Amino acid sequence: MHIRAFSSIFTTPRILSRSPFKVASSALHLDASSSNTESSGNSVTGNIYNVVNGERDDYPIVQLYTKEGCTLCDKVSDVLKSLREDHPHSLEAVDITDDDKTDVFDKYKWDIPVLHISGKYWTKHKLDAQEAKDALSSATNGEFEEQSGEPDAAAMERKMAERKTEK
Repeated sequence: MHIRAFSSIFTTPRILSRSPFKVASSALHLDASSSNTESSGNSVTGNIYNVVNGERDDYPIVQLYTKEGCTLCDKVSDVLKSLREDHPHSLEAVDITDDDKTDVFDKYKWDIPVLHISGKYWTKHKLDAQEAKDALSSATNGEFEEQSGEPDAAAMERKMAERKTEK
């Protein structure tokens, strides 16, 4: 079994070594039809890598909320990729600028990268290896709980508008 690795989540894969992971043949779907004004037209939504042939079938799935050209997202992705052998998990990119992701864009537009584990909010902006190991271990053991502090830019903007009208 081989693993396809990326120096960036937006580049072409290359075969590295034997591994229990599988990368989709087209790791990141590119959709030139996206018309969101924040988007350059290229969607980065898609699987970055998946666990396959593991001893379990319920390894954590990490969702990386991102957009094309997000260098902080690349750094977070690199941290997760470095841990995938010892802390098996799948990684999915969710492009917040996709036309069908307006609700996510409204929440996360100022805060990417945002990470979820199996649909539960985890963290934003940055990630160190120890923090990732702890969360992935917790998720693997079924003990991961949604973290506080999930960003919501739309709610913040509404509050700011309300304050302006009160003055």
